[in-house]
Amino acid sequence: MREKRKVGVPSDWSGISIKMYQDFEKIKKKKLEESEYNLEVLGAICGLDRDMASQLEVKSLKKIFKTIEFMTKEMPNTKELIKKVEWNDKKYGIIPNFSEISMGEYIDIEEHCKDAQKNLHKIMSILYRPIVKETRTRYSIEPYAPNEELEQEYLDFPIIPSVSALNFFFHLGKILPNALGKFLRKELMKQGKQA
Repeated sequence: MREKRKVGVPSDWSGISIKMYQDFEKIKKKKLEESEYNLEVLGAICGLDRDMASQLEVKSLKKIFKTIEFMTKEMPNTKELIKKVEWNDKKYGIIPNFSEISMGEYIDIEEHCKDAQKNLHKIMSILYRPIVKETRTRYSIEPYAPNEELEQEYLDFPIIPSVSALNFFFHLGKILPNALGKFLRKELMKQGKQA
């Protein structure tokens, strides 16, 4: 008689961590046979090793793959920046004021963004930190202190706020040069009139 075992299966994007997402993206790039692909996906998303996966009944496997089918579709709209996140029984907030970002934060974010997908957990460990003080309209977060062990913990950080932050910076990066150009032209015109 087979041993009954419960398997954690995320049912939507809110149950997906950075590590699960990174592993799934790596698997998709491989040219694998269907059975091998399925085994690797079960490992990445459900934490099942090959022995455990091979013990599952076919109907259970079909049910699992039906449940995680959402991963083959596009992620929900994450254009709006998610500023606060509940994670590991704590409240985390994104850097509240980017005009006050420290040089260390800026340099580390820029370095990690050279390979953003691989370093997503490191980027999030800089952007989202525990909230230490909060009012109705404002909050402050822990000071930035780079830490490799902490960066590794962020592999379990949820993917949705992570993607919302990346989208925010991507769109900001597209808008900012145009806005800056318009601002500089206006300033030059003002200076020309004054002269």
